[in-house]
Amino acid sequence: MFILFQKSIRFLRATTAGSIAAFGGIDRFRSKHIFFNWFRWKGGKEMKKIKFLNTELSVAPLCLGTVNYGSAMPEKEAIHQLSRYVELGGNFIDTAHIYGDWEPGMGPLSETAIGKWLKEFPERDRLVISTKGAHPRMQTMQIPRCSDAEIEEDLNSSLELLHTDYVDLYFLHRDDPRRPAGEIVEFLEKQVKAGKIRYYGCSNWKLSRVMEANAYAKEHGLQGFVCNQLMWSLADVNFSGLADQSFVLMDQETYSYQGRAGLNAMAYMSVAKGYFTRRAAGEALPKSVTDVYDGEANDQIFSLLKKACGDGECSMMDYALRYLMEGHPFPSVPIASFDNDEQLAAGMGSVEAPVDPQVMEALRRAKKLSMDC
Repeated sequence: MFILFQKSIRFLRATTAGSIAAFGGIDRFRSKHIFFNWFRWKGGKEMKKIKFLNTELSVAPLCLGTVNYGSAMPEKEAIHQLSRYVELGGNFIDTAHIYGDWEPGMGPLSETAIGKWLKEFPERDRLVISTKGAHPRMQTMQIPRCSDAEIEEDLNSSLELLHTDYVDLYFLHRDDPRRPAGEIVEFLEKQVKAGKIRYYGCSNWKLSRVMEANAYAKEHGLQGFVCNQLMWSLADVNFSGLADQSFVLMDQETYSYQGRAGLNAMAYMSVAKGYFTRRAAGEALPKSVTDVYDGEANDQIFSLLKKACGDGECSMMDYALRYLMEGHPFPSVPIASFDNDEQLAAGMGSVEAPVDPQVMEALRRAKKLSMDC
């Protein structure tokens, strides 16, 4: 039996695309560790997937956010979390070229950490990697970086750092409204044809610009944006309280358009910085959070959540994430970041947590987003 097992191991190493045997310069301990993690994943939890419209992408209902990788979260912990997320059934990882590059000289630390992990992961094609480029420099946020040259510079750098030949879903992190949207679409199509990206989307683009881009794409028989990554959660947002006024929020007009167009959505700040759970715990919330989330609308939502979660059968995070995962006229996936294994397990557990359908409906009514408006 042991000999048969050894032969099976050798066969898998020899035949799996991107397998351990193909990794140059990896020491024996690391090779064994990576292969063991992959072997556990192959026999691990199978999570239901969401099919993104107008693509061949099937993604986990919860996308792993990596904004703190390499900075607030040390690289070693980030690499561990990536493996744990996959072991729990996840396959959808979101990053950005700007993540970690908060100050001059820091560099894209998130993509760097993911790339070190991805380089040793045996089955790249089982993952959906999402990254973003064309973000202004942090020191000059008012100056757009969305020229063809800047987009290509960021994309090429992302591919190199991530140790991958292609990105499954590439977002423009910000817009340059001075440029015709059609020009930008045409350049992104060139990247698709070059094999650098499979699909592309937008993040923090105003609705009028999203519509302009996709109208151009439809008229010219092009792919167009397949996904919109924007700020959206169960909590209502006081826009004036946001430190970054370039964020774009889900609103009724955008919601209706996405339903009509079949435009997939990814929601960042999906748990509203833990506003409801931290409030329930009696935590003193910082002004940066209360300025954004305090208000009558969220008082009403908090009351519904407190009543629903009183018996301890579910958590407020379960409802917050499931609100984004279900019941919309277009596929929607929340992006969530976690500080440790316990938080990650709780987040992944929300996918199948036993939430009350009546409470979910009450929460949707409180949010007032509908195709009927």
